[in-house]
Amino acid sequence: MSSLDTSPTASVVIPARNEEASLASCLESLVTQTGVDFEIIVVDDHSTDRTREIAESFAKVRVVEAGPLPPGWTGKNSAVAAGAREARCEWLLFTDADTFHLPGSLARALNEAKEQNAEMLSYSPEQIAVTFWEMAILPVVFAELARQYPPSKVSDPNSPEAAANGQFIFIRRATYDAIGGHAAVASDILEDVALARRVKASGHKLRFRYAADAVRTRMYRNFTQLREGWTKNLALLFPNPGWLAAKILLLWGGYWIALFAGVAAIYQRRRLGGLVMLWWLPWFLFGLHLLTRLRASNFDRRMIRNAAFFGMPVFAYLLLRSKYMHAKGTVSWKGRTYEPTAPAPKPTEPIRPGKPFMKTPLALILLTILFSFAPSKTLQAQDEQQSFIKTMIEPGVGIGPLKLNDTRDRALELFPKKNIDQEWEDPCGTTMDWTDSTNPVGHGDVFIRMKKGKVFQIESSTTRFHTAEDITTFDPPEKVAHAYKDMRAYALLTPPNPAIGSRPLVFWVDKKHGIAFALAFDPSHHKRYVYKIIVFEPNKNFCPEQETINSTKWQSISAYATEPPPELSPEP
Repeated sequence: MSSLDTSPTASVVIPARNEEASLASCLESLVTQTGVDFEIIVVDDHSTDRTREIAESFAKVRVVEAGPLPPGWTGKNSAVAAGAREARCEWLLFTDADTFHLPGSLARALNEAKEQNAEMLSYSPEQIAVTFWEMAILPVVFAELARQYPPSKVSDPNSPEAAANGQFIFIRRATYDAIGGHAAVASDILEDVALARRVKASGHKLRFRYAADAVRTRMYRNFTQLREGWTKNLALLFPNPGWLAAKILLLWGGYWIALFAGVAAIYQRRRLGGLVMLWWLPWFLFGLHLLTRLRASNFDRRMIRNAAFFGMPVFAYLLLRSKYMHAKGTVSWKGRTYEPTAPAPKPTEPIRPGKPFMKTPLALILLTILFSFAPSKTLQAQDEQQSFIKTMIEPGVGIGPLKLNDTRDRALELFPKKNIDQEWEDPCGTTMDWTDSTNPVGHGDVFIRMKKGKVFQIESSTTRFHTAEDITTFDPPEKVAHAYKDMRAYALLTPPNPAIGSRPLVFWVDKKHGIAFALAFDPSHHKRYVYKIIVFEPNKNFCPEQETINSTKWQSISAYATEPPPELSPEP
């Protein structure tokens, strides 16, 4: 990060409208970038939450107002343009508040742009999917985007294809001004693609690629956000959304029809003889085609399988919903409604969804049919995932679907016991250790503590669950400090566990609201991280790491301290 008396190379512009859940994590990842001088500008777009407060808590971040929304502009374009006017560097990075930038990625992006002679470099981030809907739908969306906008063609100066991802657009300032900046695409909802087309049309080189090595994001955190976000975009991203929806449904339906035909052939094997196996050939070919089609999504195999089973009909529904909403002029995003930006459907079109269809997810109907026929192993996996459609950690209330004061039977219903799970008695009562073995971003645990058959404390050390501020396991303590302003700190002086560092655990506790954060020490990076998030009944004692709160091993330290005093710690 440069000081004010030097001339930085890159200006990072972040438009932010009610982004308190993710902004702190984004800024933490940016202010620690090295290898290039830069400035960070957050544009507060009329936020009504703590967005501005969070941005201003970072000393090296400049916060500006978006100003009144001009007629004919989208909110994001107006905010980004306001940030660009304040920027003073040779390069501009436009990025979203829900992104996380890997260490050194900004310097690497600058070097890549120069080495490739690219006037505009755009990264498609690694997509983090946590809930069932995210894991089922996102692989289909990004596989189809890769087919519509192949990065190799987008980056080819001889190809007319142009695209970009607004979550990471790195562009030379002179080129940005030459094409008219965001003022030239003021009304475009897909401003990223519109900018890319103008860059390429002007003869400048455009580079676009998938970049899990540079940036990642979690775009949506529940089905409602996902539905509204893709309703805003899909009809604009795909030239013929109705036809694509029909094709997707035909492919998906063909797979299941072929499967049922194969099963029926088995029951008719006496009549068909050796021809039985031929009935399975269409099913195999349909399945192979679906999996091949989805491989371009850059998701893992398990999520691709989920997408093939469940995501394709939901994607078709979202395409049709997007087409309808754009034609009707009722596309809403973050409290704003935008005018029609896609041709209205022709009166003769066979599919014209009405309001009830659009407000009731067609996916639920299709999934109900699918559940009746899916193989047993798939059903078992889905049953496990269903418990975690709700992934919010609510202070003083519960974690995900499990609530404080729920019964033991309810806990076992929501967190079925597996062979690797454990249960034991300790000074706190009964503890169940449930291993999150299907988490796509790494295993973790949920500890359920009970007395007299009732849950009194729940602890999460898995990234599957998160607070309303998007705090989860492995996040830095600074993110907690930004979100929670009335916490006390304690050190638990039990023998260190080598698996979570060589220093005592530190706890930040908000007893009034019933939430605590256990901070472990990472010796390789010499810093603390969130090891567990603990929910308990407000204004009541909780039981950290099987030690009662009255234990002499439980020592009070300075508020928001990340390390105990030297005399309490085994390391200097």
